[in-house]
This record gives sequence, C-alpha cells and structure tokens, in this order.
Amino acid sequence: MTTIASPLVTGRPAAPRVRFMDRPMSEPCIIFLIVLALMTLGVLMVYSATRTAHQAGDSYYFTRHILFVPVALGALVLGTIFPYQWLNRRWVAVGGLLATAALLVLVLLIGEKINGARRWISIPLGFMKISIQPSEFAKFAVVLFFAWFYSRPPGEAGRSMWRWLGWFGRRALGGARRFWWSFVPAMAVVGVLCALILKEDFGTGAFVGLVAVVLCLIAGWRWWWPLLMVGPAAAAVYLVVVLQPWRLNRVKVWWDPWKYIDGPGWHICQSLMALGSGGLMGLGLGNGIQKMYIPENTTDFVFAVICEEMGLLGGLLVIGLFAVLVWRASKVIRGAADRFGFLLASGIAIVISLQAIMNMGVVTGALPAKGISLPFISYGGTGLVIMSFAAGLLCSVARQSKCGGEGDAPVQAPRPDPIVYKPVHTPAKEPQGDA
Repeated sequence: MTTIASPLVTGRPAAPRVRFMDRPMSEPCIIFLIVLALMTLGVLMVYSATRTAHQAGDSYYFTRHILFVPVALGALVLGTIFPYQWLNRRWVAVGGLLATAALLVLVLLIGEKINGARRWISIPLGFMKISIQPSEFAKFAVVLFFAWFYSRPPGEAGRSMWRWLGWFGRRALGGARRFWWSFVPAMAVVGVLCALILKEDFGTGAFVGLVAVVLCLIAGWRWWWPLLMVGPAAAAVYLVVVLQPWRLNRVKVWWDPWKYIDGPGWHICQSLMALGSGGLMGLGLGNGIQKMYIPENTTDFVFAVICEEMGLLGGLLVIGLFAVLVWRASKVIRGAADRFGFLLASGIAIVISLQAIMNMGVVTGALPAKGISLPFISYGGTGLVIMSFAAGLLCSVARQSKCGGEGDAPVQAPRPDPIVYKPVHTPAKEPQGDA
C-alpha cells in the first residue's frame, strides 16, 4: 500500500507570502501619521472652540485656519521628500539667520500691533490679509544655524572665499568645547536674535534662547558654560520683566491667580475651571460652556478646550501623541546618517517638545502666561506651516537614517523544509499453525 502523492506537494514548496500587515512601519511613516493626527485634531478643536450646541458661533478663525491646512500638508510632504543635506551650506544657514533678523527689525518698525504687542507683518492679498509672525522663523533659524556651525567638516573654512571667515572658521572648527571660538560667537548670535524678540514677545524670546542653549549642549558645550549666562539673563529679566509693570503682573497672577480673577487672572482661572469641568470623558464636542469665557481659546488655551470637551482622556491622548512623536524622533536622532542630521533632528525635536510642554504648563497654571501656541493644533498659519515643514525635515532625516528608512527590506518568514513522502509498506501477516 502506498500513499497517493498530490501534485501540489510533489514539487518545491512555495515561499510563504508576506502580507502587507506583516511589514514593519518605517519611522518616517510613523512621524507623518502622528503629525497628521495632531493637525486633524487641531482642525476639529478650532472649529469646536468657536461653537456651542445651541449657537452657530463665529466661523472667522476656522475659515482662516482651514485655508492654511492644505498649505501645511504640502509643507509636510515637501519637507519629507526634501534632501536635508542641501541645508548644510554656509549661505543657507547664515542667510536664513540674517533674513530672520531683518524680518524682526522690520516688524519693530512697521509691524501690526495686535492685543498690545507688535509681532506681525500684514500682507494684503486682495480678498484677505495674511499676517506673518517672524518670531516663528527664529525658532528654526537658530536650529539650522547651529546644526551647520557645529557640523562643518575640517578644511571647509579654509576654502572660504572670505579670508576672515576662513580664519575664524579654522579656529571654531577646533570643536564645540573651545570657549572663545565656540561659546562666545554662539552667545553673540543668540543674544542679538533674542534681543530683537524680547522687546515685544518675552515668552518667545526666552524660548528661542532656551532652545539654542540645549542644542549647543548637545553639540558638545562644556556643562558649566550655561552658568556664565545667569548674570546676563538676570539682567535681561530685570529690564524686560521687572521694569515692565504689566509683565510683572503676570508673575503675581501666576503665583495666586484666584486673587486676580476679575482682572489679569481671568485667563488662567477660566482655563482651570474648564479643565475641571471636563471630568473623565468630557462634555462632548461643541458642548463646552467654559470655553466661551476663555480668551484666546483657539490659540494659547486650546488645550483647555480639549480637556473640557474631551475630558481627561482627550488631554492624555494629546500628551500621548506628543510623547510618541518625541520617542520616535529620539530613534531618528540616534540613527542619523551624519552629524548635521543628528543636530538638525535634535533641534526640531527640542522645539516641538518644549513648545508643547510650555503651552500645557501655561494652561494648567504650572507656568506664567505667555504667548506660546500648541504645535500642530493651535490656530495660526505661520506657526502651522513652519512647524509642518520642520516635521517633514525630521522625516527626511529618518528616511536616510539607520532606524528604518527607505532601504529597509521587508522581513521574510523562514522557508520551511520540504516534506518528503515515502511509500508505506504493511508487513505481511505470518501464517498461524494449528494449535
């Protein structure tokens, strides 16, 4: 007796088919999807922040915000496919810094004053007017400059067409740990840029300075160098905060907001009440009541609207998305293909994470009130487009990194050994004799 071999098993067994769901998702795809989720939540909350269940509300902010969303998506895609090494050029880094400084000077001269602060340059475009905030450019101009400054290869400065720059560069190329040719020039650049911002926007100026110091420490500064900045920073705080009564009131309000609930403490008190009224599950989209009493509920305090209408779970969802984004960005940083990509990705991750932390800190009363928006969620065209392009550059670094870019091959399942079928012989029964 033999088994009948099937034609499907007599030949060579086929390799197992790898399904689409079995393929690992790359880092650029994960970062792209997280940013897309945050932008989608931002569109929803900007729409909901100006509406209630019984009133149509004002669609001005939502209409303007939705016009910038396609531009932001285009910037995100452009940054993803953009070769980030192209930015590692002297004229790009230095030119971007000088252009940003020129815009900051221009906004002090002819800028539009809104809510008592001169931060915007208005550009009329027929049926609408676009307001550009140059301080948003400063956040990433500093990142780009220091990423280039501390990643130049040896000998590049010697080929400079300007002899003085080559002489300076040869000494600065000695490393980020040289005091006179690393710390002093960096502080001169940061000091000038922050001084142009601090006059009208203390929060953003302090934020840019903090980003620059953290990035320089990552680049290789000695740990005690930032201590030398305590004196100049204290003098700046005295001139900009202590001598300005309305800024000093913000510190007093932060210390005891309920004492000033009928005055300057109105913002934070209404925000805290919105956080508490949301509970665990929230009141539902469009059903928030406290949001109607929160000034700037589509920009600086949009996180309070999220917690009121989506509850604690909605707030944790936003925090979780930012946490996962920073976690995946850290993997991109560790696997960057070169030093410029390492510093560029580090700076972008620092800007996104610190800005999110500072915004949530203001909303919850942990930090004094300042004009810092929530990345990808708050209303604002300039910040949304620039932040989206920066996130795209993070994806560009990830595409060429060692942590799962385009060159990764799909994981193939091991091929099993072929099964060999043999004839089965039944032993013949022995004849039984008479008992």
